[in-house]
Amino acid sequence: MSDYRERTYSAGSRPRSEGLFGLSWVAMLTAGAVIIVVVLTQAVFGLRAAAITLAVGVMITAPLVIQIGGRTGYVRALLLWQWWRGGRRGEHFYRSGSFSAIPGGAARLPGLLAPTRLYESRTVDGHRFGMIHLPRFDEYTVVLRAWPQGGEAVDQDLIDQWVAAWGSFLASLGSAPDVKAIVAVVDTVPETGNRLLAEVATLTRPDAPDLAAQVMGELADQLATERVQLDARIAITFEATTPERRKIPAEQALEIGRRLPGILAAVAEAGVRTTPMTAAQITSFVRRAYDPAAQPDLEAAATDPAGHCVDWSMAGPADERQCYDRLEHAGAVSITWEMTRAPAGVVDERVLERLLAPNPDLPRKRVAVVYRPHSAAEATHIVDSDYRNARVAEQNTRGGLVSAGAGIRVATAEQARQEQARGHGLTRYGILITLTTPRGDDLPRLDALVHDLSTQARLSIRRCHAYQSAAFAAGLGVGVILPEHATTPETLEG
Repeated sequence: MSDYRERTYSAGSRPRSEGLFGLSWVAMLTAGAVIIVVVLTQAVFGLRAAAITLAVGVMITAPLVIQIGGRTGYVRALLLWQWWRGGRRGEHFYRSGSFSAIPGGAARLPGLLAPTRLYESRTVDGHRFGMIHLPRFDEYTVVLRAWPQGGEAVDQDLIDQWVAAWGSFLASLGSAPDVKAIVAVVDTVPETGNRLLAEVATLTRPDAPDLAAQVMGELADQLATERVQLDARIAITFEATTPERRKIPAEQALEIGRRLPGILAAVAEAGVRTTPMTAAQITSFVRRAYDPAAQPDLEAAATDPAGHCVDWSMAGPADERQCYDRLEHAGAVSITWEMTRAPAGVVDERVLERLLAPNPDLPRKRVAVVYRPHSAAEATHIVDSDYRNARVAEQNTRGGLVSAGAGIRVATAEQARQEQARGHGLTRYGILITLTTPRGDDLPRLDALVHDLSTQARLSIRRCHAYQSAAFAAGLGVGVILPEHATTPETLEG
């Protein structure tokens, strides 16, 4: 009889700054300032002026206290204002090509990816890898093609070891001060059959019997019908930490080339075989995402020695229109959702399995899990601060009766302190879900399917209103990090 105990994992918690009555420190300080001003106004100008001041103070404080969808009123107002300003400037429309205003008639990537550059270098063991440079933030991103082994016919003990190894991998990267983000992407796209046809053409000899060649060709045509292919990758974003690496991409490429073999070995311990993606491969999946109609041609050219001949300056769509709740590009419509709340309680390693699995009803679906590791110093400060805030929230419980939630939060914060002291890393994470479909498809039905899958994964999600273009780019795993590249001040978040 086996004495194995099923392992479960906590989905983590969101650090909160608790003041009196459960308010955030920003809201509490604002309310305190309003009270002081009201008292002084009453003493100097009388009760009527104090009442007017109080009304104005309530109008200022209320948006910090009342949150909708996890956002304060100020954040929502700022997003709407930025959306309105972008529309007035014509920033929601993008046109490229020979008859556009872009110099040279190129089809550059839109939005946050417009200033990026793509380079190629080699690791110390000879593997070529592409490197995406975002000059404004001095960040460089490499992408690894991944082949997850999956959990079928694998002992549970080995799966537990893989989970632990993945956690160690994230913690080790978090100890490096120049690692900004790790993005794990699981992308599903329709199977065109071109990859299988190209493989059959490679395997079939010119002098093969006609019957054998015919059978191989028919099998290749039939096997690819109505299927969905899965494409997994891992993107790692580095920040240049020296003046030379900020100015000269080749210097940063040398540093990344020295470290990539160790990174590949660490990921392999987690049951995921990886290899660096070349510049051509990165360009291919980015072009496929922005222009789904180009997928058959890109796959057909993959086995050609000359390649697909599409460079980074031509990887963008011919047109893009950012709507409030969706993104229209190259004859397709994409919608991106973001995680608003992690799974409640404890979960096992298969919690996202149904969300990640290929779905014939959602042939073009992309799920990106974004990890942003804290440095050791940041982690220590955060866990200590969260523990203090949890204790404050517990002591401020009304009626003197400590709620179960407050007690659990204190215990969770204390456990996080102990684990961080033992050397475990502290990582922020989020999830982006992107669905791409032809224009004219039944969007409400697809929206319901995505929400159903997220519910099965115990996730709470919301549509990325007013920033669909940025969210789409962030979900690709090519160096766009929404929290780092955002324009919303943290103080307005309450």
